[in-house]
Amino acid sequence: MKIGIGFLILIIFLVFMTFFWAASRLGVTLEYSDIEKIQLLRDKALNSWAREQTKLASAVMDISEVFSQLDVTGRDRLLTVNLVEKLKRYLNIDWIDILENDRPIIFPAIELENSVLTPSKWPIRLRVVGPLSRNGYLTASAKMRNRDAYLVVAKKAEEIAIPLLCLWDKSGVLVGDRIEFTSDVLKEYSRVEDTFQRLQKGRLFRAKTFSLGSDEIKLLAGYEADAATLTKTNVNDLMIQLALLEVFALLLLGYYLGQKLFKPLEKLKTGMERVANGHWQELPISISDDEIGAVAHSFNHMVKELSTAQNRLVEIQRELMAKEKMAVLGRFSAGIAHEINNPLGTILVSSEMIIEAMEKNRKINPEDVEAIISETKRCRGIVDSLLRYARNRPSNICHINLSNFFSRFCTKISEIVNNSAEVSFSNETLATEILADELGIEQIVTNLIRNSIDAVEGISKPQISFSIRDLDDNRVIFSVRDNGRGISEIKDNIFEPFYTTKASGTGLGLAISQSIIEGHGEKIKAETLETGETEFSFTLRKA
Repeated sequence: MKIGIGFLILIIFLVFMTFFWAASRLGVTLEYSDIEKIQLLRDKALNSWAREQTKLASAVMDISEVFSQLDVTGRDRLLTVNLVEKLKRYLNIDWIDILENDRPIIFPAIELENSVLTPSKWPIRLRVVGPLSRNGYLTASAKMRNRDAYLVVAKKAEEIAIPLLCLWDKSGVLVGDRIEFTSDVLKEYSRVEDTFQRLQKGRLFRAKTFSLGSDEIKLLAGYEADAATLTKTNVNDLMIQLALLEVFALLLLGYYLGQKLFKPLEKLKTGMERVANGHWQELPISISDDEIGAVAHSFNHMVKELSTAQNRLVEIQRELMAKEKMAVLGRFSAGIAHEINNPLGTILVSSEMIIEAMEKNRKINPEDVEAIISETKRCRGIVDSLLRYARNRPSNICHINLSNFFSRFCTKISEIVNNSAEVSFSNETLATEILADELGIEQIVTNLIRNSIDAVEGISKPQISFSIRDLDDNRVIFSVRDNGRGISEIKDNIFEPFYTTKASGTGLGLAISQSIIEGHGEKIKAETLETGETEFSFTLRKA
């Protein structure tokens, strides 16, 4: 299918390139034959307006001498107005006025839209609405002798013997037929860059649009042409139509080839996709009797073999899942035993001491009873933590007095270490209370201390430190550090459930610790310091 599509795209590209090249070559030849004639017409109009503007500039110099002797705003105002009207009729001028600070003083009601002190080479629009707004005007100005003002005159441009002529700006026609050249027509002609043909009152004209000065002023010039004459635009349209016709024919040919050659391949591809998505369906053998049909036979045989293998694989997966469930259950049970073994040992020793005291009629030591109660609560907390890890139950967050917690736990750590390593304690936080699950935090630190004891086993000078420090974001950080064997090679896996490097470990301690800390909305991390020591740390919020 891709080969066929690529072939069609290549043919379409070559067809369009060929036709556009032919249209461009032929259109450029036609364009050169027209452009010189139309440019001569444009230059004729511009030269005619330039001559009129020169005559107007000569007349305004003489007129300014007359008005320089009059008090146009005082006693001679009526005389000035009469003189203006006579000069307009005598010299065929449409407007005469004196500009002071760019404002007319003879006819102050007429406010100009464009500055007229700089003469334009073509007619311009003096106003958008009202008097002097229907046409474009040639203007000229002269400095008055006795005052800081300018005499300005304006007149409509004379008709020029050009078959088709129109001058316009953004507000409409300046020179030309307003009925024929509507705003929609002018917008269309403003966008056309090449020569084109225009049918006007039964006559065919060849024309082109030019920009004068800026894009706001446009000039359309043209000549009457033979109806059979082509333009570059006509050639482009003709070539595009031929190209589209040929492309349509090629598409029909491609459709026929697709039905004969590519449709069987498409069916084969669809069948393969169904198999890839897990739908084990054989292809219809009637797809074809050629090489594609042979491939379909082989494909059906492969589908049968894969279907049989898949069924066998599903059975094996079920067996493995059952075995994995039993293995996970065994590891989980071992983890529970590992976590509560020490508290049960303490309970057992304390119970035996109480029984021994009762048998010998000695006074029962209250500390033994307290130890049983404490370790029993600890077992309950451990079981709750394991259930929380398994069920993702929220932690029991409450206010904890940090000083009491630190003092009590330092004593407990010393008992756990039992001279197996040098232990240092540091409480550098100013916080008095934290928000945490006390049993959960106690379990985490106990696990970390026990792991450090195992890590420093066999070290000549084993050192373990436990510290609490302030952070800048209203948190405190707990850290346990040791100089043991390190975690560089197992750093990525230490928090995974049931992952352990100990011969008798279950791999649940750090996983449970991580679950408890995540229940607090915090994180626990492990890193190797520059000194080579290993540090486990976690953060908690201040109350």
